[in-house]
Amino acid sequence: MHRRALHNCINSHRPSRVAVSSSLSGEHALNECTTIVHNNTFGCRRQHRGYASRCLPSPSSLVPTYNTIQQYDPPSLWGIVVGSTFQTCAFSSSDGSTSGDLNEQIISLSESGDVAKSEEILYQMQTSAISQKDKAALPDIDSYTAFMNALLDKQYELMDASRNDNTTNNNKNDATTFSDEQGAIKVVALAETAHDVLIQMEDISGVSDHYTSMRLTGGIDSSSLRDASLKPTSHHYDAVISAFVNATIAAHDAKYTSHLTKNAPYIVQRWLQRMETLSFDPQSGVAPSVETYHRVMEACASSSGTATFSRQNNKAPILTQAIFDKLKQSTNLRPTDKEYRLLIRTWCGSSCKDAAYKATGLWMTMLKAFKGGIEEMEPTLDDGKMVLEAWSRAINKHSARRAQNILSAMEKLHNAKKSDVKPDLDCYRYVLTAMSRSKVPEVGKNVAKLFKTMEDGHIFPDTQCFDAAIETLMNCASNARGDEANDFSKMAESMLVQMEKEQDRSSVSVVKPSATTYTHVIQALGVRKSKSAAEKADALLRRMESKYSEGDESMKPTRDSYVGTIHAYGNCGSTYSFINANEVLQRMIAQYSDGNESARPDVCSYHAVIRACANAANNNLSPDKEKEALVMAISTVQNMKKSESFHPNAKSYLLLLQCCTNLLPSGNEREKALCSVFRCCCKDGLVSQHALKEFQSAVSNEVYHREVVNDAPSYNGVKALPEKWTRNLGFKVRMQEAEGGKRSPVISVSGAVISSTAYNDYRMRRRWAKTNQKLLQGGRM
Repeated sequence: MHRRALHNCINSHRPSRVAVSSSLSGEHALNECTTIVHNNTFGCRRQHRGYASRCLPSPSSLVPTYNTIQQYDPPSLWGIVVGSTFQTCAFSSSDGSTSGDLNEQIISLSESGDVAKSEEILYQMQTSAISQKDKAALPDIDSYTAFMNALLDKQYELMDASRNDNTTNNNKNDATTFSDEQGAIKVVALAETAHDVLIQMEDISGVSDHYTSMRLTGGIDSSSLRDASLKPTSHHYDAVISAFVNATIAAHDAKYTSHLTKNAPYIVQRWLQRMETLSFDPQSGVAPSVETYHRVMEACASSSGTATFSRQNNKAPILTQAIFDKLKQSTNLRPTDKEYRLLIRTWCGSSCKDAAYKATGLWMTMLKAFKGGIEEMEPTLDDGKMVLEAWSRAINKHSARRAQNILSAMEKLHNAKKSDVKPDLDCYRYVLTAMSRSKVPEVGKNVAKLFKTMEDGHIFPDTQCFDAAIETLMNCASNARGDEANDFSKMAESMLVQMEKEQDRSSVSVVKPSATTYTHVIQALGVRKSKSAAEKADALLRRMESKYSEGDESMKPTRDSYVGTIHAYGNCGSTYSFINANEVLQRMIAQYSDGNESARPDVCSYHAVIRACANAANNNLSPDKEKEALVMAISTVQNMKKSESFHPNAKSYLLLLQCCTNLLPSGNEREKALCSVFRCCCKDGLVSQHALKEFQSAVSNEVYHREVVNDAPSYNGVKALPEKWTRNLGFKVRMQEAEGGKRSPVISVSGAVISSTAYNDYRMRRRWAKTNQKLLQGGRM
C-alpha cells in the first residue's frame, strides 16, 4: 500500500503527504521512492557530463524516530526530510520554492540553454545562503556542473554560428566583421563567468583556504560559509580551461583583443598548476589528464594571433613548448600524437629563428616512435608539409639540405611500403623553394634528381616549381666558378625550354613562364661570358618587351631584366659589346618613359654600362674603338649628373678611372685624362679610398704628389686629404661639428683612413646593420 501511494505521488506531479511507518515495509517504500526519483530526475542524459553521483542513505541508516515524509512535489524530491540524515531546506524563494526546486530549475534551464536565467538563480541562492550562513541553501554540485556545461555549450553555439556566417558570406563587409567581434565578446564573457564560478566553488568548499585563491578582485565574500561537498572536480577545472581555449580561438578568428584574451594563456596555466597541486592529495580526486594539457597548449597556441602577440608572436610557441615539456616530465602521462601535431603547427606558424629546427625535431621524434611500432605516431602528410614549409621560409644556410632530408625520409618510408604517406606536389614545391634561397652551389646538382622523382611518381610540376628550380640554378651559377658555373647556366636555360614545353601540353597544372622566370634565366646567361649567351639574353628580353606590349602584364620587363642583359653584354667579350649594352640602357629608359615603373633606371643600370666600357679593353679593339668606349663611359657619367632622381657616387668615378686606365695607352694622354677625372671627383667630394688608390697606381709619383700630397693638410701629424674632397661619401655619423656640418672621414694621402670618433661611429653602425651580427649591439669592438 505504501509503495503504491508513493508511485502515484511521483507520477501524478501533485503535492501529496504520505505517512510512512517505521516498519520494514516503510523503509522499503522509502528506498523505492529514492531510487525512482534518482533514475527519473538524474537519468542517462547526465552521464559523462561531470555530475556528481548522489549517494543516498540506505534504509538501515534511517533514524526511525521520524516517521513522516513532509510535503513535496516531484521536481524537488531531494527536499525530502527523513530523520537527521536529510535536513529540511532552509532556503525558499519568494514563490515558496525550496532549494531542491531551485537546483532542479538550474539544471533544467542549463540543459535547455537558458544560461542567463540559470545564472540568476545560482547567484540568488549563493547570496541568500551566505547572508543566512546556511550551507543547506547553497546550490548543489550538480547545479554548478550543469551551469558550467551550459556555458561551454553556449560558447560552441556562438562559435559555430560565426563560422557558418563566414562560410555563407565569403565577401566580408563591415557588418559581418562587427557581428564576429560581438560573438567573440560574448564567448570571452562566458569564459570569464566560468572562471568566476569555479573560484566561488573553491572559496565555498574551502579549497582556497589551503591554496592561493585565484580571485583577483570583487566577487561574493563566502569566508563565513563552508561546504565541502562543493569541492570542484577535474571536470570543473577542465571546463574552465576549455572555456578559455574557446575564448582565445574566437578572439583569434575575430581579431579581437581584451585584457582577458591577453592573459588567457597565463590564466589556464595557473588553473593547470592548481590541478597539479591538488593531484598530490589523494582525497581531492583532482588530477590533470593528457586532454587537460592539450587544451592548455591550445590556449597558448591560439594566442599567437591576438593583439598580445601580434608584434612578438614568438611567445606562443615558447609557452606551448613549456606545457608540452611539463607533460613529458609527468610520471603517469605521456604526450600523444595530438600534442605533437599541435606543437609542430605552432612552431611552423611562428617567426622564431629556430622554428624550423624545433618543428623538425618533433617530426623526427614522431617518425622514430612510428618506426618503433607506435602506429598512431605516424607523421601525416600535413605534418611533413608544415615542416617543409617552415624550412622554405627559414633564413638559414642549411635550409635546403634539411628540407631535402625530410623529403627523402618521407620517400623512403613510402617506397618501403611502411607508410601510405606519399609526398605530393606541395612537398616538392617547398623543397625547391628552400633550395632557391640557398647560395651553396652543390644544391643545384639535386634539381634534376627532384624533377626525375616527380616524373616517376606522376607528379606534374607547376609554375612555382619551375620558377624555384630556375632561381636555384641561377644562384648556383652566380656563386660557382669555371665550368661548373657554365653548367648551371645551361641547366637554367634548358629548364626554361622544358617549362615552355609543359605550358603547351599540360592539362593538369597551369605552367606559364613570367617576367621573373625570364629574368632569372637572363641573369644565369650573363655568367657564361660568351657572345651567344648575351644574344640569347637579349632575345629573351625582347620577347618580354613584345608580350608586354601586346597586353601580357605578367611579362612586364623589370629593372633586373635590363641590368642582367647589360651585364651579359659587358661580359661577352665581343667587339661591339659596350655599344649593345648602351643600346639596352636606352631601351630601358624608353620603357620607363612609356609608363613601366618597374623598368626605372638607377645608378646600378648606368654602372653596368660603364663597366661594359671598361671590359671592352679585353676584346682586342682598335684604338679608335677604345676611345669610343671611353667617350661613352664619360657621357654616361654626365647623363647621371643630369638625372633628377640620382647622381654619380664614389663608385661611378672609380669605374671611370678604371676605364681611363684600361682604354688609354700609357703616357701623357692617359695621365691627363686621369687627372681630369680625379679633379671632377674631388670637386664633387667623392674621393674614396678605392678611387684614391686607383689614381695612385695609374699615374706617376710626380703627378700624384702634385695633385694630392703637396698641398695636403695635416691631421694629427699625418698628411690627409682635404675634407671637402670626401664630404659626400655618405658617412652618416651621430657626432656633428659646432657649426652643424657633417663630420667627414679623414683619409691620409696614402689611402688609409685615420681613426676618428666619427669614423669609429660609422664602423660600429655598419657592424650593427650586418645580418647575424646583432650580438655586437651595445658591446665592445
